[in-house]
Amino acid sequence: MSELRSFSVPALRDLVSDEDWLGLTRYPSWTYPTDRTVLRQGERGTHVLALISGLVKVVRTDRDGRQRLLAFRGPGEILGEMALQQGGVRLADVQTMSKCKASVIPAGDFHRFVDERRLAYTLAVLASHRLREQAEIYDGAVHERLAAALLRLVELSGGVRSFPLTREEMAQHIGVGRKSVTKALLQLGPDQVRVAKSRINVISVEDLRKTLACSAGI
Repeated sequence: MSELRSFSVPALRDLVSDEDWLGLTRYPSWTYPTDRTVLRQGERGTHVLALISGLVKVVRTDRDGRQRLLAFRGPGEILGEMALQQGGVRLADVQTMSKCKASVIPAGDFHRFVDERRLAYTLAVLASHRLREQAEIYDGAVHERLAAALLRLVELSGGVRSFPLTREEMAQHIGVGRKSVTKALLQLGPDQVRVAKSRINVISVEDLRKTLACSAGI
């Protein structure tokens, strides 16, 4: 279970130079309120977003209508770039979890920027990190997966410990049923995590880390 300790996943900002990131964030920016869909599944990829501040979630609706919360993204991320490579259609919604600010980069400009700055390999590295993140979130006992996901949220948000999420959404994210999340929350206990209506509160980051360390036999 030592894999679960490495919940940190680099954003694009971590993989490029200051000059490259500045080049992306020089484009006109928009401010989005909480609970706004900023990129919509099924729409054509006409642009990408460079997330300057705030927290978002990536949600896919399957053909049978079931939803899956695939990932969380924070400042320094690029959003929607896959649609520029996958036939031009977005594969998931991106929804704000807090007030967000993002630069809007037209598809053509983004392609030119990637070519001129030779960032194709960097984007491939970013994609591989995201795939690893998807695999790791399904590894381990349910309470361990939940602890790792919550630590990831705290890290992405820069230390925020309260998130507008339901048990059902966390169940979607870690690949279990809602009842399993309820049991995991009881196992972690109110000293680590507390749940209010449509909100999950992290009480102790250190205790969540200790939970993962104990599970890994450290």
